[in-house]
Amino acid sequence: MLSPRISPTLSRLILFASISSFGASAQSLLWNDSRATDGYRLISRLNSNTSRLIDREGKTVHQWKSNYLLASIAVLQEDGTLLRNCLMPNNTNFIKAAGGSGHIEVLDWEGNPVWTYELNTDFQIPHHDVQRMPNGNYLILSWSRVAPADASSRLGVDPTSMGIRGVLFERVIEVRPNYPSGGEIVWEWNVADHIVQDRNPDWPNYGDLYSHPQLVNVHYNTLTTSPDWFHANAIDYNAELDQILISVRNYSEVWVIDHSTTSEEAAGHTGGRYGKGGDLLYRWGNPYTWAGGYDYDRKLGFQHDVQWIRPGLPGAGNMLAFVNNEYNRPSESAIVEFTPPIDETGNYPMNPEDGSWGPKDYAWFYSAAIEGEFSSDFISGAQRLPNGNTFICSGAQGNIFEVNPAGEILWKFAERGENEPPVVWLFRSGFYAPDYSGLLGTPLYQAPFVPVEPTGPSTSPNARKR
Repeated sequence: MLSPRISPTLSRLILFASISSFGASAQSLLWNDSRATDGYRLISRLNSNTSRLIDREGKTVHQWKSNYLLASIAVLQEDGTLLRNCLMPNNTNFIKAAGGSGHIEVLDWEGNPVWTYELNTDFQIPHHDVQRMPNGNYLILSWSRVAPADASSRLGVDPTSMGIRGVLFERVIEVRPNYPSGGEIVWEWNVADHIVQDRNPDWPNYGDLYSHPQLVNVHYNTLTTSPDWFHANAIDYNAELDQILISVRNYSEVWVIDHSTTSEEAAGHTGGRYGKGGDLLYRWGNPYTWAGGYDYDRKLGFQHDVQWIRPGLPGAGNMLAFVNNEYNRPSESAIVEFTPPIDETGNYPMNPEDGSWGPKDYAWFYSAAIEGEFSSDFISGAQRLPNGNTFICSGAQGNIFEVNPAGEILWKFAERGENEPPVVWLFRSGFYAPDYSGLLGTPLYQAPFVPVEPTGPSTSPNARKR
């Protein structure tokens, strides 16, 4: 297991708490190694109306003020706008589950609304994650609540497993913005169209779990009083493959689905680029959910922020995840990188020997050696940097830090409240290089250095004569 170490070349060890001129709470820059990556980090506290960028020294260099409190993510987009997933004020929605939002907003550099989108009914509400697509549309995680009677008669959900609110099925919607507010849903997918149950052959969707790994066992997580049986918490889009990656926390696994389908095909089992409609193209992390393995085969645990590592970055094409609870160390967290078994067509072949999806193990793994040093049992995330380092947000601890591939901590910052231990929660944090396109036109942008090749003969007295 890799252990975080403080480099002997540590340039600064700063053990002080500084009061930001932009806020009343204390923040602490704890480590700043000379090898840490230059750039800015975005900090957005849950239930706060402020998002701010800090530099490598931990100083706030810019901030945005919103009229809405943050429900989950805040992202500095490539066009320089800030995307925030926010809470609806005085929300009386019947769904009432952790991570629900209802109001999505995009702010310009000065904090003025560029676009807002609201969806907040007793049967539908966005939650957790939103991502802008290359076409300018937004992919949004949304709950679709199905009442008990309908869930039982139409979907085959065991009526003894549900409370009065029924079940919150995961739904992905693609919204085309209508500026300055509103939007049109142009594509959608719902897990309710891709479930299987093995409790009663007289109910709908009956089938053998192992024979249908492309479908989701609706009764895997029914021992709960909450209707939020799945609790997806992250979404990512791969434009080259036209696929969507979903982190499903309560199943401790990730799902990949085909976005090339129409909405009608996404509700079925055929069609689209991969010919499988809206069925799962790939799932990994917990084969026990579909009887493809045992509980001890689990590789993920209540993970967050699952994503493809972007092209051009070390590990490109692999998947990265913040694992909230390691299986063998339940009080610890970890960052895992794994390589999905994808072929040249974009499909994910199963292992012919045991009928499971690979990989068997991680491509990279990071966890702290000291118990409790790195532990967040909810929220949090990670991001691969261009130099191969990984930027990590341990959200429940209010910490963000950078590690290199060997597991050395190069930079660490603590976002703290008025009391210790930290009372500030960070759903996620983002790292942005000085030449990031979203900073173009701002005082923070630094154009990348491009060496100029000499065009004429050298005038140096030491120039080599031909």
